[in-house]
Amino acid sequence: MLHIKKSYECLVEFDPYIALKVTFGIKNYLTENTAYWRTGDFENQFIEIGVSEEQGTLRSITLVLIKQINLEIKDLPEIQLTPGIPAFEKINYDKNLLFDEIGSLEMRVGKNKLQVFFSDNSIVSGFVCNRVTCLFDKEGIFCGFEVADITQDERMILEENFINRK
Repeated sequence: MLHIKKSYECLVEFDPYIALKVTFGIKNYLTENTAYWRTGDFENQFIEIGVSEEQGTLRSITLVLIKQINLEIKDLPEIQLTPGIPAFEKINYDKNLLFDEIGSLEMRVGKNKLQVFFSDNSIVSGFVCNRVTCLFDKEGIFCGFEVADITQDERMILEENFINRK
């Protein structure tokens, strides 16, 4: 992981079909390709992280599929927080700008906060952009993120479509 201090606009959207989409900045589709790191088990859990192909800047987080949601927030140790969004080193994407990696995915929802983890590593730092905090371990590995200040309407979308789903 590299570091970018500049903050961008950050849009958080909750949806009945795609649980959560976070967009950072405004993408210029004519000049900037987005590459995607995707993880989960790809059957019951799936998340897609979009980064600008050239600069590695985080552009989007889309929680495409989640089947199990824990209703308790994970207590994190006091961590070093830096304003801005992360930028990542290039990885070997395929010709479609995709990098798929089987992994675990855990979502936790509290009264006014949501957490998503794709690693069990200990969190030591975070980059904060508006109400989204990207979480990293001591090696600089992206381990998850938090969305703060969840509204009642946003929580209702999660409850009706993902938490209380039969």
